[in-house]
Amino acid sequence: MTNITNLDKWVQKQNYTLIFFTRDDCNHCQRLEEELEKASEMINVGTPGSIGIPVAKIKNYELNRYPILRLYVKGLYTEHSGEWEQKKLEQWADLRALSYITESDSEPTIRWIHESHNISVLVFNNSFKQELKWLKTLKHHIHFTYTTLPNARSLLNVDEDTTLVMFTEKGINRYDYDGEITYEKVFKFVEDHEDKYYQEFTQDSIETAFYEPKKPVLFIFDEKDYRDLAKTHQKEINTILVKLDQVTERLLNYLGVKGIQRPLAVIYDQNHSQKKYRTQFSDLSDLRKFVNNFLNNKLQPYYKSQTPIKNENWEKQILTVVGEDLPKHDNIFIYFYSSWCKVCQKFTPIFEQLFNKYRGQKAFGMFDASENEIKDQFIKEVPMIRWYNSQTRQVVTFDGPLTLEALSEFIDQQGKKQVSDDL
Repeated sequence: MTNITNLDKWVQKQNYTLIFFTRDDCNHCQRLEEELEKASEMINVGTPGSIGIPVAKIKNYELNRYPILRLYVKGLYTEHSGEWEQKKLEQWADLRALSYITESDSEPTIRWIHESHNISVLVFNNSFKQELKWLKTLKHHIHFTYTTLPNARSLLNVDEDTTLVMFTEKGINRYDYDGEITYEKVFKFVEDHEDKYYQEFTQDSIETAFYEPKKPVLFIFDEKDYRDLAKTHQKEINTILVKLDQVTERLLNYLGVKGIQRPLAVIYDQNHSQKKYRTQFSDLSDLRKFVNNFLNNKLQPYYKSQTPIKNENWEKQILTVVGEDLPKHDNIFIYFYSSWCKVCQKFTPIFEQLFNKYRGQKAFGMFDASENEIKDQFIKEVPMIRWYNSQTRQVVTFDGPLTLEALSEFIDQQGKKQVSDDL
């Protein structure tokens, strides 16, 4: 447990620290802590080729949401936004630790840096450390490394006048810089030699795209080069090109896209309730118009939904609710879940007990949040229970322990309304 009164000062002294911010009354925190504890055994020790990272937990820190998992690297941090599953957490921690500014004193590490990253910069000037931290915040997709290896120059065949070396395309392209090491000049050098202003779709590019600072992500499903478009909007949007052999069912499901008819563009806006926008464009000018309309708030988002199912009788069964038909259901308790959620799998039998307890008195429904979305209602976490009031159109979210007793009390408190005939 870290003393929260000196957190900022403390993390600046550590090379790597993984901190789990939790709260005593947060049910979601308790459910996810189990996976983190399993992952921390490997994160602490370090798997072969990875970095041993100490894991700490802080309760009731002043944050606007919980839980939050942050990896601090010498005071700078990134937040976890992926799946809370043991292996995923281990992979994320290793990747993020090796994606910040590091110091290298070994030959294998130097070779690994430029051969394993799309873009990397090797700096031979240690006095540039503070400036490089600021550069890193703007160029978060680049791996920056200081080298303290005496023979680093000879290893890479770099002359004494060269102050930094930049690699792109995993070491295929190389650019030597022999000018003055200042923030402005190095920034311009990196800008001029980034080659691509978009990334091709890989697991690493997804991690980078959702990295801090957060920006909308433009997915382009096509084979052509969109360098100029990506360069024009690089400060506003992260661009990822998804080629034919890179399309995965998981990506399509995540974006709510059923089948690909190329060329297709999808914008995922992670700053505004993860809203999504898409277009089937015919040429570059058409795609530019789509992006500009998004930036000028002229587009309407779309929402994922499974095909509506005709439910037979709310008195005899738990209804299957999808995104398109949710507004039709009134006076109903809806359980939001995801098929991948282990906590949901444990809770589902309790929800079925609730249905049996109130059978014929209250309507119950299940909503797969991994396959469906609701307009103007962001499903932040699962499992979650909500009640929809037919008269006031009020939505009440249950905030308590997921037990039969607590949920029964919640159901009894939500008025004496009869079930709507619309069901």
